[in-house]
Amino acid sequence: MTDDDLRGRLRRTDPAASLPPIAPDRAARLLEEIMTTETPARPSAGRWGLAAAALVLIAGGGATWALTRPEAPVTAPAITAVENLSLAGDGATSKCAEPTAEVLAAEADFVFAGTVTAVVDGQVTLGVDRIYHGKTVQEVRVARAGDASEQMMGSGRFETGGRYLVAAAAGTVMICGYSGEASTPGLADLYEKAF
Repeated sequence: MTDDDLRGRLRRTDPAASLPPIAPDRAARLLEEIMTTETPARPSAGRWGLAAAALVLIAGGGATWALTRPEAPVTAPAITAVENLSLAGDGATSKCAEPTAEVLAAEADFVFAGTVTAVVDGQVTLGVDRIYHGKTVQEVRVARAGDASEQMMGSGRFETGGRYLVAAAAGTVMICGYSGEASTPGLADLYEKAF
């Protein structure tokens, strides 16, 4: 995709393209309002997140001990059947920075490659092919807000039979270049560098 293709795509999705320009005095008032309004900080995992991480480490250590004892048979780790995620809605109002492996590694808590097995009533079901980071699951369900998200790499939508690379943070699919069709140039390299 060239820069001109991208600019054309952005122009087509601009919800304000048909509106007249905003008056300078109104723009100044809106900018002042934006700059003086406090926004709440992003909630952190806090003590519960640390407790959950400690439990995972303890469980992982116990599983490793149990699986590596000489008298114990070697078995596969326990697999959670389903992981539920959500997909941010209409991306036309979002602005995206260039995706980086550093941000992906720092922000994503669940990263996988999967194939869409069903798209029904606003929910996408993916069979998991590979886990890059996070818990081991067989299936992921993504609840979509709207028909597509323009920041997903590739076509911008999940399609049955398509293979996707998906990163999620706190139960929400990361868009803006971090998730999309597996064949999107550079996306697989981004995942390999991060994980």
